[in-house]
Amino acid sequence: MPLLNFISDDDLNECVKHMISAAKEGREKADMEFERNTIDPFSTLFEIAFMDCNKDEWLRAEKRRQTQKSLVNAIGEFHQNVLGKINGWTDLKTSNQVDLVNYHKKVLAEVKNKHNTLKASDQVNLYKRLSELVSKKSSIFKDYVAYYVVIVPKNAKAYNVPFTPSDNSTGSKCVADDNIRRIDGRSFYAIATGEEYALDMMFAALPKVISSSTGHKLNASDLKFVSKFYSKAYGK
Repeated sequence: MPLLNFISDDDLNECVKHMISAAKEGREKADMEFERNTIDPFSTLFEIAFMDCNKDEWLRAEKRRQTQKSLVNAIGEFHQNVLGKINGWTDLKTSNQVDLVNYHKKVLAEVKNKHNTLKASDQVNLYKRLSELVSKKSSIFKDYVAYYVVIVPKNAKAYNVPFTPSDNSTGSKCVADDNIRRIDGRSFYAIATGEEYALDMMFAALPKVISSSTGHKLNASDLKFVSKFYSKAYGK
């Protein structure tokens, strides 16, 4: 039996391997470019003094932090890749329109990893882009529903509401349109797959896929530790 009923094991493995490759590239980049980057000597001094670490421990932590930045940036792409493998969905890759489209359901999606990924001005620009796509008579996506998908929501609250970011240039919020929506990741996975707990199921399956791809098996204690963050992010 496949691990999940909405994506093949081969496709899920491909998405995980792509993610692992991005993580390795981030680690190699951190190693190669570390000396080229300008390191804040004041911050380094206080960190070594107050974080109770020596220079070697600080170096390891700093390189890990830089690698983590690359990893976090790749997480949004991971979800885009997974969703694009689901039957009926097309990943538009680096298109300047949106990330995903389902022509049958007439749905568009722009996928971001966390609620704070986009600053306010970028949210307004996204709203305007989505509005043009679903409202313009000449657009092939006229009357589609466009979602701004936030995989990890704020305060573990599910939502599927009109997307109305504040526009500083006008001093007011963008006009509410039922076809331009903001939605959390768990709710969108449910829409994309028809499976209410699709995101939960994938999270539960990932350790096995990661283990088969890397040879690194997470122990029960590690899994319990990470699962607490999942529960905090999405609620029980």
